[in-house]
Amino acid sequence: MKIYLVGGAVRDLILDRKSSDKDYVVVGSSFEEMFSLGFKSVGKSFPVFIHPKKEGEFALARSEKKSGKKHFDFECFTENVSLEEDLRRRDLTINAIAYDEKSDKFIDPFGGLSDIKCKILRPVSEAFKDDALRILRAARFKTELGEEWKFDKSLSDYVPDMTEELGELSKERIYKETKKALGVKNSSVFFCSLLELGVLEILFPFLYDLTKISHDNEYHKEGSVFVHTMMALDLCSDTNAKWAVLFHDMGKYQSFLDDGNFHRHCDAKILQDIFKKIQKTLSLEREEFEISKFFALNHHKLQNILKNSMRLSKIASLLFKIKDEGRLNSILDASLADLNGRMGRGNELIFSKEQIVHMWQLLKEADYNVNHESMSVEQIKSIIVHKQTNILREFVKTAF
Repeated sequence: MKIYLVGGAVRDLILDRKSSDKDYVVVGSSFEEMFSLGFKSVGKSFPVFIHPKKEGEFALARSEKKSGKKHFDFECFTENVSLEEDLRRRDLTINAIAYDEKSDKFIDPFGGLSDIKCKILRPVSEAFKDDALRILRAARFKTELGEEWKFDKSLSDYVPDMTEELGELSKERIYKETKKALGVKNSSVFFCSLLELGVLEILFPFLYDLTKISHDNEYHKEGSVFVHTMMALDLCSDTNAKWAVLFHDMGKYQSFLDDGNFHRHCDAKILQDIFKKIQKTLSLEREEFEISKFFALNHHKLQNILKNSMRLSKIASLLFKIKDEGRLNSILDASLADLNGRMGRGNELIFSKEQIVHMWQLLKEADYNVNHESMSVEQIKSIIVHKQTNILREFVKTAF
């Protein structure tokens, strides 16, 4: 029996990056031997083991054979499988390097070390085509490693044969890879890579549509709406804000088709139809979905709050709809990214993010008890609006 460190941990070791977990491949062993050594099986579709005294996951060396169209349609073989055969089934050469911790030696049968040095993302073999998710993984690796990394021509050549299966990927798998990419600083590289590989239209048609239209005005000299979205995306500080920015201009394409302009891109009916399509593509968590939809509907109003170009009663009404401070922070991060993610006229902001958070806190902490026995609903609403307006008016007096 021989045990080797494999996969991302080896790649990150070479690149001097932190790795979150360790995966090992065990060559020349069997289920019976692993159990006798105190390992416990945790894998469902293929043999993976853990040990109470050892860090990481341990898998018997295996080869695979595609047996159907779905991503789990594989036959696994573990008898007499060599290290090289196990590495050959992996996606990219940079992930197909093994490391012998005892001898401090790398085993690199497919040129992964050279590709790391040259910053190339190259499939190990044609087996890359066996799972269309590998296209998203390749785009994510480029996002994590840096946009200076290049796709090898063989990877681009494989993509056309994978597009049919790509369109059948589950929304859960697409969501998982996308969220990982949004956890990286320059998340725009992920979507630009998918555009480069010719699959953005298949995976995210609502984003691809934004490449077809240009702002063409003094506030947006960066070009297409897609370019603006990518610029804003990279200015966001948290994942919820990134989801919001990703979808905030989705209505512009339909508005442009309907009217020849963007005037209705925040229209509730247009956005409702778009977000239904988004949910069919991505299994967004409830918080991500609600923040994104709220921001798409209100991002112009939120910009006006930052610029103090709305009536105080309107500011109060909009802020009061935001249920918690965490959500407010994500929305404001998205607002600032939207304002700054462009080439054109600068933005004169009156209120800071911190001031708006404080305004929200004052509104939420206020006492709104009203003796309503003899009042109509309209009268009660009027009193509450008046109180909220006064709260903000007093804040503005002390703020400036």
